[in-house]
Amino acid sequence: MTVTSRITAQAASPEHPANGVERGFVDLQDVVLAAHRLDALAARWPERKLLNVAVLRALLLLVQREPGQAEEGFDAWAIAAAVGTVIGRKWATGDTRDEISAKVRDQWQRLTSQTWPKKEEGIHQHFRDSGLNLVPTLSREEGGGQGNPTRYRFRLQHLPESDAGGTEQDEVGTVASAVSGRAPEQDVPGRDARVTYICEDVEDASWLARSFAQGFQLAGWRRLALRSAFILGILTVALMALLIPLTVVTTRSPGDIANAVFSAVVFGYAFWSTLGTLLMLHRWRIALAPWWMQSVDDDRLVEWRCPPRHADKSIKAVRYAARCPLCGGKVVACSGGMRHSWRIVGRCEEAPAAHVFAFDHVLREGHRLL
Repeated sequence: MTVTSRITAQAASPEHPANGVERGFVDLQDVVLAAHRLDALAARWPERKLLNVAVLRALLLLVQREPGQAEEGFDAWAIAAAVGTVIGRKWATGDTRDEISAKVRDQWQRLTSQTWPKKEEGIHQHFRDSGLNLVPTLSREEGGGQGNPTRYRFRLQHLPESDAGGTEQDEVGTVASAVSGRAPEQDVPGRDARVTYICEDVEDASWLARSFAQGFQLAGWRRLALRSAFILGILTVALMALLIPLTVVTTRSPGDIANAVFSAVVFGYAFWSTLGTLLMLHRWRIALAPWWMQSVDDDRLVEWRCPPRHADKSIKAVRYAARCPLCGGKVVACSGGMRHSWRIVGRCEEAPAAHVFAFDHVLREGHRLL
């Protein structure tokens, strides 16, 4: 029996069977290259020190050593030994074979249920922007006894057409890049320089923002709770604003009037800074995250995601980053400031005032503004 832990759904057809991209459709060199690229990405993740990421990197290490074995998969004991190479010390060496198998299974479950879903979108976009039409998938085949152990697999499959970034606009950008002879991020530095943004998951989210970092589903009790928060906040601000004319009518004291105005302004600002940006999402689709979701760099955004570009309707806290074509620094999407008010722009961390780029969260690209 095959238990699939893969997050990306496999496309089954007579030409491409249900086991992803068959050995006859992909070269082993592509398998090694994909494993190397994914390992390089995982090595830079904030979660890179977690054991479940070490299990992933151990699998990728084994794939690079023995690419012909990737389709059949590797058993838990081979992965446990490779984990020691990844973390620089032996892991689970004193355990029995059953204990080692249980530890690897536990970390694999955490990988496929927690870490991989958050990274999947960025991984797909990285592979797509690298000019590859293949993306990595993970799966597990349950064993059936001592002589048939559970095997963990790394496979490649064609990028799904329904992928969030796989729109017609992306294809137009790819054609334009091919005509110009260079990738979007490799444009000649200057006024025509462009960047391609990668969607990154939110790092170190607080307990209050964690539900949005994982995607706040706009359905059921979650939708009702969010709507109730909006209604309660709007009613509170409206009542505070109503106090101003009531105070003017009932008292002539300038002090009382000033206190009523001040209270209304404070409540209005508190409501706007807490929930105001979420109210803008229905119209603008993306906005700066409120203060209780932000990091010290103020580079977190909230994005309204809905079909057909996404599987379901949700609000997700995200971070978009790119490589600066002018200096090689990191460009992050953030507030446009006074010069680009009501806009989100990409600013280079090395030259935030000079290297400024437009930001399009649908095409995930932008031209130079400054």
